[in-house]
Amino acid sequence: MKKNSSPNHYLSGLTITIGVMVIVLASSCSKNRHPYITINKPANGQVFNAPDTIEIKADIYDTDAVTSEYLVVTKENATNDTIINFKDYQFTDATYHLDKSFASQPATNYKIVVSAIGHDNLAGDTIHVRTN
Repeated sequence: MKKNSSPNHYLSGLTITIGVMVIVLASSCSKNRHPYITINKPANGQVFNAPDTIEIKADIYDTDAVTSEYLVVTKENATNDTIINFKDYQFTDATYHLDKSFASQPATNYKIVVSAIGHDNLAGDTIHVRTN
């Protein structure tokens, strides 16, 4: 049996190898292509005593820049009433600090969503808290 060692055979293998390397490189670079969001306060599942003021503190960071920041707080009820609908289009190449609060109501579950756009990608984090 004769081995296929033609230049086209080697070129085909090289093309496939380069293609795989480009895909691996592109996917490894895309890991840093979204904002990082840390909700520092309150803790997920935290229980408050109404009428406590619930403070929301979050840090939003992106390796390049954060271009838009959002906070939405809703009651988890039949109508999902919106408590806070905050939008800020501040451009920052550092960490954006979000700091908001609201007065809680008795026997209520709240959904808190912090999201941001960085590198033209939207990322978000969600927690749930409730009151007695």
